Amino acid sequence: MMTRVDYHYVARDMNNTTSSAAAIAETAVAAAAAILDISSLSHLVSVITPAYNEAPCLRRVVESVASQTVPVYEHIIINDGSHDNSEEILQELEAEYPHLIVINKKRGGAAAARNVGIELAKGRYIAFLDADDLWFSHKVENQISFMEKHHYLFSYGDYDETGKHFNKVRIKKYVLPPKVGHKQLLHGCPIGCLTVAYNQEKLGKHYLPNVKSGHDWGLWLEITRSGVCAYKYPGVEAEYTNGRFSLSSRKFKKVKNIYRLYRTSEKLSAPRSVFETFLHVTMAVAKKIRLIYK
Repeated sequence: MMTRVDYHYVARDMNNTTSSAAAIAETAVAAAAAILDISSLSHLVSVITPAYNEAPCLRRVVESVASQTVPVYEHIIINDGSHDNSEEILQELEAEYPHLIVINKKRGGAAAARNVGIELAKGRYIAFLDADDLWFSHKVENQISFMEKHHYLFSYGDYDETGKHFNKVRIKKYVLPPKVGHKQLLHGCPIGCLTVAYNQEKLGKHYLPNVKSGHDWGLWLEITRSGVCAYKYPGVEAEYTNGRFSLSSRKFKKVKNIYRLYRTSEKLSAPRSVFETFLHVTMAVAKKIRLIYK
């Protein structure tokens, strides 16, 4: 059984100063507080990674999380019925990294796998990282400090995309809007799942809808339906791999799932759902060909 380090909050109080040296003292305290603030970010984040036949990527994604400048609370990898040697690799990695928790389950799809992770997650924040994607080393520090400073409950960021097209590696950067709410998300999903973190202590447990694709967008819709907005943290801290076999490459099936989410989760009429699906697909195409978010 893995031993977790319990985290807690430290309340800080400053006495009022009336001396002529108050400004100097305030500067010194602020500098010290900045250091303390960074250290206080440790062990606040639960990272959830679904994995299906991703054996070649597993060490890289585990190291991507383990190399963060601010340690995470736990990294939960759900081995979703892989039939390669993922289970053996994950067993080795779990022995090597104390914060790593591996769950082996029967094949149920990425949404079900992520929901298992959400159910188990104990960190203040939940973040997602697919097995073939990666974070840069300051991702957790920059994102969580941004959220803690501004008291934001839901955030996302710009990200790079890399993938092989006609045997050539192509890298694109997506520059997203600074703020997204439920109204904007109804028309499409600019948010990359690998950049998201949300405060489950404040928002509670939320689960992805049971569809094969577009389920992350369904979760963002649920979180923002009550009026919560998502805010963009500064910088580029993540790299998305657009591979031939990634879920996001199955576009035609995704259109059907988008329509289904409008009808079932958002409870829109059939005509409105068709219209919103058209807008959603148009936005996705515009994003892909670099007409928006560039």
